[in-house]
This record gives sequence, C-alpha cells and structure tokens, in this order.
Amino acid sequence: MSVGLLVLLFKDVDPKQVLVEAKKVDLRVFVWIYVLRAIAFFALIWRTRAVAEPLHTYRWPQATRAVFAGYFGNAVLPARIGELMKAGYLSRVGSPTPTACLAFIAVERVLDLVVIAIVALWVSFVVLNEQAGDSVVLFSLAVGTGTLVLFVLARSPQRGVEIARAGVRLLGPRADALISPRIETFLEGLSALDTARRLLPVILSTLLYWGATVATISIWPLAFGLSLPWYAPLVVMVFLSLGTAIPSTAAFAGTYHYAAAAALSLMGASRETAVAMAVFVHAATFVPWTIAAGLIIVMPLLRGQFAAKQAALRPSTAPEPMT
Repeated sequence: MSVGLLVLLFKDVDPKQVLVEAKKVDLRVFVWIYVLRAIAFFALIWRTRAVAEPLHTYRWPQATRAVFAGYFGNAVLPARIGELMKAGYLSRVGSPTPTACLAFIAVERVLDLVVIAIVALWVSFVVLNEQAGDSVVLFSLAVGTGTLVLFVLARSPQRGVEIARAGVRLLGPRADALISPRIETFLEGLSALDTARRLLPVILSTLLYWGATVATISIWPLAFGLSLPWYAPLVVMVFLSLGTAIPSTAAFAGTYHYAAAAALSLMGASRETAVAMAVFVHAATFVPWTIAAGLIIVMPLLRGQFAAKQAALRPSTAPEPMT
C-alpha cells in the first residue's frame, strides 16, 4: 500500500519543481509547528492519565514515556505496533493488566474517531457538497454505534461481562477460562467513561489535542506562502486521519504523503506545491519527534545501567570479616 501510494504521489510530478517549492518554506513561521505539536503531546499525556485514573494514578513522567513509546513504535514499526508498546509500558509501570491498558487505548481511539467523524460530516456536506456523503454517513454511524456500546459497557460492566461470557461459553470451557478473565479486565479499563466527572478531563484533553492538531496544519500554508480557504486545515485533518488508518509501513510512509497532497490539491495548491509540503512537513516533524521519543524512552534505561555500574565500581564500606 505504501509503495503504491508513493508511486501515485510522484507520478507526473517534476522532482525539480518539487524541490523548488520545498525551498520556499519560511522556517521562522514553520517553527510554530513544533510549539503547537508540543501542546498536542501535552494533551495526549493528560488524556492518558485521565483515562487510566480510575484504576491507577500514573505520574506525569510515566504518562509521558508511555505516550512517546506509542509514538516511537508507530514511527519505526508498521501496523501501529506503537499502540501495543504504549499499553505494555503502562502495564509494566502501573497496576492495570495489559488487557485493561488496551481498553485505555480503545477509549482514546474511539474518542478520536468521534471527533474525526463530526468534522468529516461537516467537510463532506458543507465543503465538498455531499460528494462523499454516503460513505461518510456510514463511517459516522459506525463510529457512533461503537461509542454508544463503549459507554453502555462502561456504565454496566457486569452486564457486558455476562453477555460476552455467554458467547464465549459456546467455544468450550477451555476458551471460557482463557478469554473471560480478559473480558472482565478490559471492561475495567473503560471505567473512565462511567461518570461525568471522570469523563470531563478525557473530553477536554481530546479537544485540546485536536485543536492543536488543526492549528498545526494551519501553519503549513503560511510557512509556504500560500493562501488557502480557512477550512483547509479541517479538510487536511480528515484526509490525514483516514489516510493514516490504512495499513502501511513505519511512519505512515506513502499514506501520509498521498492523503496530505490530495487534500492540499483539493484546496487549491498546485500539484508540485502539495507534494513538496507533504514531504517536507512529514520529514521535518516526524524525524525530530521520533528522535526525541527515542531519547525519552532510552535515557531512563541508560541512567539505570550507569547507576548500576557506578554501584559495582564503588568500593565497599562494609568491615572485613575477622580472621
């Protein structure tokens, strides 16, 4: 998929003109992307703590490393393996089980899909004049149904366990013994949705994340000296969100670039400019943040090894045994 989309991206495009367009970027404006991206990461860290709060209170450094572990995994590994890395880290440093941590991830993804569905509906019917109306409506209905199911399960976890176990028992006692306990712990992970008080910080952090994301995309045309419609960042956001959901290689190669370029072209950017923006923005944002994420993950391990070596080299102060 990634290779095919990259071929389509650069088909009938003059590479020299793409390079010329890339050189037009104003780095003084582009630097604001990093500031807004930092705000987006803060929102993700806040949301991670809020979603897990009913089961475990993660410290800010722990939640930070969990978020960046997920980002690093998605950047260097295919098929969104970073989601599993994030869940594994949360389970390792806290009391929730791996299954409950996967439920944390499920809550976050569903909330993200709700935002994308709402914006996609608006983009389809208001901006694109219903050209993709039917497919977007079906997507939004699926997201809405999934969200409603999660809320019901969070409010009545025991009823969800009973229904799920009734289905699992059909597979035999061995499957029941293996799967049923994991169903219970998964539903425990949805407990952030069971009251309005717990749900409020989760919603606020989600809105902050997507607000910072849209603001980040709004810097793209400004940095390249383009004048696009005010709603262009929303269109790009929808295209990117749906495009990067397609299975791809590490760092969403191909899917990210093709979706971004298609949205920018739809909003009025020339083909070469759209490709230049997609490639430059991806490289200038993914590479530094991936390096930063790797350091955030690795540095505590290195400090632990250094401390262990220092302790091993330090002379013992215990008295020597009497002979």
